[in-house]
Amino acid sequence: MDPATSIASSAPDQRQIRLIAAAAQLNEPRIRDILSEDPNWSSATDRDALRQSLQKVAARGKLDLVQLLISHGADPDAKPGRDNEIPAIFKAAEGGHATIIAELIAHGADPDWKHPRTGQTALFAAACRSHVAAMGALVDGGASIDTRDKDGRTPLLYIASDKKAGKCSAETLKLLVDRGADLEVRDAISRTPLVWAATTGNLKLLDILTSGSLGRRADMTATNNRGRTALHLAAEQNHPEMVRLLLERGADPSAVSDGGWTALHNAAQGGHTDVIGLLLQARGVDVNAELNNGMTPLHWAAFNGHEAAVVILLEHKDTKVDIKDGFYRTPLLCAAEKRHGNIVQLLSPARAASRLSEAARRACESFQATVVDFGDFRDGKKQLVFKPSVFELLYGWNHENDKPTIPTSTKNIKYEPSFRWIHLPANNLAWVETLVSKSFIENGHRDIEAFKSLERCFDQEHCGPFAHANFMRPFAARIPAIQNHGYLDREEKTLVALSEDTSQVSTMVDSPRPDKGHFSPTKPTRSDTGSTKPIPRSDTGSTTARSDGKKSKGEQFVERHGHAKKRARGPPGNAPGSKARHSSLTLPLPWENSRLAAPSGRMILFMPFLHYETNERRKKMTAAIKLAESGAPLASNPCCDELLIHGYINNNPPLHPRRTLDQFFYHGIDTALRDEDQVVYRYCKLHRQEVKVFMVDQLWLWVLSRDLVITCFPQRWNQPKQDPLNMLDGIIEETNAKTRPPVQTVYDLAMLITNRCAGLFDRHRLDSQEFQFLDIFESSVGRVTNRESELFVRFNRASELSGRLRKQLAGRAPRPDKDRDPADELLDIGSETELLAEIKDIRDELNILHTVLNGQMIVLDEFERHITDEVRASTAADPSARRTTDMFVADCKRRSRDQRRLLETHLEDIVRINRQSESIYHSLTNLLDLKQKHSNALEARFARDQAVIAARQGQTVMVFTLVTIVFLPMSFIAAFFAINFREWQDADGQPGLSIGFASKYMFGIGLGISIPLIILAFTVTEVVDSVLGFVSGLAQKPKSKPDEDPQPVRRLSTSRHQQSINLDMNGATRRKPGYAGLSPPPSAAGSPISPMMPGPYDAHRLSPLAGTGFRPRSGSGISWAPRSSFDRRKGDGDLERGGYRC
Repeated sequence: MDPATSIASSAPDQRQIRLIAAAAQLNEPRIRDILSEDPNWSSATDRDALRQSLQKVAARGKLDLVQLLISHGADPDAKPGRDNEIPAIFKAAEGGHATIIAELIAHGADPDWKHPRTGQTALFAAACRSHVAAMGALVDGGASIDTRDKDGRTPLLYIASDKKAGKCSAETLKLLVDRGADLEVRDAISRTPLVWAATTGNLKLLDILTSGSLGRRADMTATNNRGRTALHLAAEQNHPEMVRLLLERGADPSAVSDGGWTALHNAAQGGHTDVIGLLLQARGVDVNAELNNGMTPLHWAAFNGHEAAVVILLEHKDTKVDIKDGFYRTPLLCAAEKRHGNIVQLLSPARAASRLSEAARRACESFQATVVDFGDFRDGKKQLVFKPSVFELLYGWNHENDKPTIPTSTKNIKYEPSFRWIHLPANNLAWVETLVSKSFIENGHRDIEAFKSLERCFDQEHCGPFAHANFMRPFAARIPAIQNHGYLDREEKTLVALSEDTSQVSTMVDSPRPDKGHFSPTKPTRSDTGSTKPIPRSDTGSTTARSDGKKSKGEQFVERHGHAKKRARGPPGNAPGSKARHSSLTLPLPWENSRLAAPSGRMILFMPFLHYETNERRKKMTAAIKLAESGAPLASNPCCDELLIHGYINNNPPLHPRRTLDQFFYHGIDTALRDEDQVVYRYCKLHRQEVKVFMVDQLWLWVLSRDLVITCFPQRWNQPKQDPLNMLDGIIEETNAKTRPPVQTVYDLAMLITNRCAGLFDRHRLDSQEFQFLDIFESSVGRVTNRESELFVRFNRASELSGRLRKQLAGRAPRPDKDRDPADELLDIGSETELLAEIKDIRDELNILHTVLNGQMIVLDEFERHITDEVRASTAADPSARRTTDMFVADCKRRSRDQRRLLETHLEDIVRINRQSESIYHSLTNLLDLKQKHSNALEARFARDQAVIAARQGQTVMVFTLVTIVFLPMSFIAAFFAINFREWQDADGQPGLSIGFASKYMFGIGLGISIPLIILAFTVTEVVDSVLGFVSGLAQKPKSKPDEDPQPVRRLSTSRHQQSINLDMNGATRRKPGYAGLSPPPSAAGSPISPMMPGPYDAHRLSPLAGTGFRPRSGSGISWAPRSSFDRRKGDGDLERGGYRC
């Protein structure tokens, strides 16, 4: 076929074009005329024209024209010929013509035809336009109610995802749901219609889905693929009405999405105050919920600079401002990182007084802190000491000038001291963190990394199940200063540059400035000469300023349009600032930037030290701790210490109470019994002094700068005014001492404090013997030594008396003292065990003291090294100060040596006393061992005596047995003759037995029976053994093989009281079980001793009167027969002296 002819045949002719045009104009007469011109519309072009005409009239809703076209061959199910062509049923659905849809479906139109580009069916078109009748016609015609488009959306999901809220109607949704649409259907990323409504902000649709008007309610807990609920999305997009509606209808405000996000996190991140307020009013909201990286809603609000959101969150009573995230930042640090000065002030602990509990507030008001200023003051004073309350120090605020009542930084003090020392009277981490944070804020909250390092030092805390298990591990560290010279200048100039015109900026940029290589908010660029110049950054991007003041086209474009702010990459919960930087800076407060101090390192020290407490006060402290832990209310008139315990013992972090010596070492157990058994306790009770106990307190020390030292250590319970060992007063007195150089630096003060704590019980400082606790240990050891000597002498006397008594008993002499039994003294070990327990307690406590002092030595050595490193580092850039530095370092090392020498002296004393205790311990152990051995000997002697008595009783029994054997037959015969038999009578009827006749039979038969029985009674064992030996010999003969020659064995015949011993030809003795695997000892002649021969070998195991038989496995027996005499002619065993004398 000619190509030209083919192209011509596929092109529509004028008739077809006129039909399509008439259909577009709905010109029914014209359409009828064109169709009547030629009734045959069967070609391909004719069918195309009819299809297109059907689409046009169907879209306009002309049923009669649709029927007309169908009657002339228009195919309702014909597929579109072009990509942009839509079937007639789709057109009818868009127009909402239900009758047209029904007509088309009746003639074969496909109701589930999908658009090739979107994958949507006609039901989508009708649903998004709320054509309820058309939707009904489609569904009635077989359209699938849950068909999905290319994005995985059903018609219901497609309606929910439509951002045009006005197109939605309840009737449309109800029809879909009534016809079987799944209300919880999900798209490709698991979004339900409810989640879509929250995403698009469609309040009307959300109301319909959650009201129950559809017959059921949407699931409020439905989430997308990231676990986010409708409440998360509504809060993130700041839809307060939607949030209120969701909360009213049961949305969970504590629902957590991936990463730990709650709706409150989303609202706080965006600073949506209305939403935050609604969420905080909801029941079950967790205002302190943490993300996987530890950030709370307050972290996000502070980090992003949403001051109003921070204020609302702080108004909630449960909001915690001290939670640290995974980057070890509190909300305060998050605000400080981004230079949100107002938020930093809002989060200052000095503004958190309203969050204190009643007990905590009263405790802060009851306790007095100590503030000592050092410098040159009027009247020649070197120190100014005042004692405000802890509440005034931590939370006092002067609202007139908007400053703290008691500043921590010397630059904010009018009389300008050289440095300040602040002491807190308890080991309370809450107080310390508040004071350190206050110092950080007063110094401009710039050195963030150093502040983080200070906070990390609190990780040295040990916590346990008991109150005394809360303590700081011995620790010393130095945080070097960051040399960021010029940082503040660059920051301030950047602030000015943001508010100046371009020419001024360029002038400032051209001035060269040395770069230290540290972070700066300016971006360096290289000029034509090769020099590096910092270019200020702004929120609209970094631009290169020209020196001639003219702007490039790019700069002009940026000035007009600006750069669109890009969302930080990465999932929510990334480290803030890791991908997107916020350059908004706020100027510090006026009182913050005056006379900024030069950067200096920080130093931290945690050290245990020894102190004391009376037992009565210790009991009160223990009772108060138990009462507070049980949650019981306070007493009517509590003391300050009880208020402190009730206010902070259950906090997080908790208060660290004072610990006894045993609580320091055994922090994992309850030491209530051990605390009342201390060496010092027993000594005081013995000498009728006020009962005292050893305590181990903690010294916490921070050198935060060259003008601030903070210390913490506890005072005694209800601190008495007259206390010879008042640590705080002792330190203040020592700083005023005229016998030492004045305290000139914070490092001098730090070493003085540590030296005082480590040498509290130095014998050169205390005049009262009552507080020489090491002497108490020596005295206790001496007392135990004396008692041990007395007990040993008593033991010797009792042993000697026991020996004399034994001899007297052997001679049957009367006892000289019947009321005194020496065996009682020999067997009583109560005094020895009591002394042994006491000496063990002494050694245990000496070991604990050694641990404390050794820990002090290690920590103080490290602290001295940190001080010298800090002093050298601070003057490294100034060669002129090197000589002064060397002199200070030398003095520091000298004082450290003195401290070490003092500790070594104490340690040597402890080692010496412990060595004495060890010697006494061994002596007591030996004494107990001697008593045990002597008691064993006594028991053996008593057993022997009892054996002799039993033997004598056995002899008596044997005598009675022999008499019975003799007289029993005779008695039987005499009784037999006594019977009045007729045969015994004579002719006159009188008894006819004579004495001779009766005696002949009675004694003859009786003795004939008695004598063999008596012989058998003495030889029954030998007879039995002989019989058994004969039987066993007969039993062994058949076992020997005929081809084997039995080894010749000779048999030693023993007496009737001896055992037969089989010897082989080599002279080896066969093992007998009676010897427990050992051969019998040889006699003087070399032959084995018979077991019956008395000697040291068998005296320990055989009784001289036993009738016990020991029988070996082979069947041969070892028999022991009673002897006629049980005297000790053959040997005398003195068991008390440990030997057996032959």
